[in-house]
Amino acid sequence: MKASIDQLQAFIALAEAGNFTRASERLGISQSSLSTTVKQLEELLGVRLFDRHTRGCRLSEAGAGLLPWANRLAGDWRAMLDNAQEFASAGYGRLSIAAPSVQCALLLPPLLRVFSADRPGVRVTVLDVAEHQVPELVRSGVADLGIATQADKRSDLVAAPFFSDQYVVAIPPTHAIAARKYIEWKHLAGEPMIGPLPGNPVRRHLDERLAAIGVRLDYRYEVALPWTMVGMVREGLGLAVLTTAVRPLIEWHQLIARPVLRPSLTRTMVLLSAPGKTLSATALAFKKQLLASDGLPGKSSPASAVRPGRETPAPLPPSR
Repeated sequence: MKASIDQLQAFIALAEAGNFTRASERLGISQSSLSTTVKQLEELLGVRLFDRHTRGCRLSEAGAGLLPWANRLAGDWRAMLDNAQEFASAGYGRLSIAAPSVQCALLLPPLLRVFSADRPGVRVTVLDVAEHQVPELVRSGVADLGIATQADKRSDLVAAPFFSDQYVVAIPPTHAIAARKYIEWKHLAGEPMIGPLPGNPVRRHLDERLAAIGVRLDYRYEVALPWTMVGMVREGLGLAVLTTAVRPLIEWHQLIARPVLRPSLTRTMVLLSAPGKTLSATALAFKKQLLASDGLPGKSSPASAVRPGRETPAPLPPSR
C-alpha cells in the first residue's frame, strides 16, 4: 500500500486541530474514517504519529519530525492541481502554428499579441514555411494548427474558414495602368507578370479561376516569396497579383495596390487541424480566438468546420 494524498491531509488536519472532532469537521468526514485513515498511514510508515489521550491527541516525536515533509508534499500536490487548472484553461502549455510567410509576418503577430497577453505562460512555435508544406506539418502532428488557402480538392484535414482575402495587383506609380480608375483582369492579360512558382496554392487557385473566364497571365518571373515579388515590381520588372494581406508591404515600397475587378476574385483562408486529434486547451483557445477575431483583412463570418472541397463561397465584393 502507498501513502495517499487523503492520508497526508488527514495527518496535517489532525496535527493542526489537536482533536478528532475538529479535524473531521474540517475534512468533511466522520471521526471513524479519520481515525482509520491516520492509522493506515502510521502502519505504512511504521511509526506512531500521534499520542492519543482522552481529550484529544498530540504529535509524537516522529509525527513532529515528519509533519514538515507532509506539508511540503501536500503543498506540491496543491500546486500541481493549480497548474493543471492553468493548463486546462490554456494558461500554460505549448502552441505550434504552421503558416505561409505572409501570414506569419502580417496576420499572426497581432493575434499572438492578444493571445499571449492573457496566457503569458504559453510557449509558441511559429513555423513559417511555404504554403504547400502546411498541410503535412498539421497531418504529422508537428503543428497543432495550420493556416492555408482553402483547396478545391478533398483532404483528410479539417478546415475552418475564417476570412476571405481579395486579390490586388501591385503597380509602380509610373506604370500606365496605374492611371486607370478601375482595373479588370483583362487589362492584365498582356502585361509581364511576376508570380509564385508553379504549384503554389495561391497561384493554382488564381489560375483556375482566371481560366474559367478565359484569362491567362503572362508570368515572366516566377519566385517563391511575396517579398521578392514586391521588390521586383518596385524595379519595374512587371506587375504582381497578390492578396490584401500583403498590402502593407506593397505600400511600404511606395507602390500602388489596386483591387482587380470584373470579376472580383477572393480566396478563402482556413485554419487546418488534424481529424480525430483532440486539440489541447491551448490550441483550442487560439482557434476560438482566431475564428472570432475582428479586423482581419476581408473577414467574412466564420463558418462551421468543413473539409476542403466543401467550401461555402464567401460573398464577393460587388463589381464596379
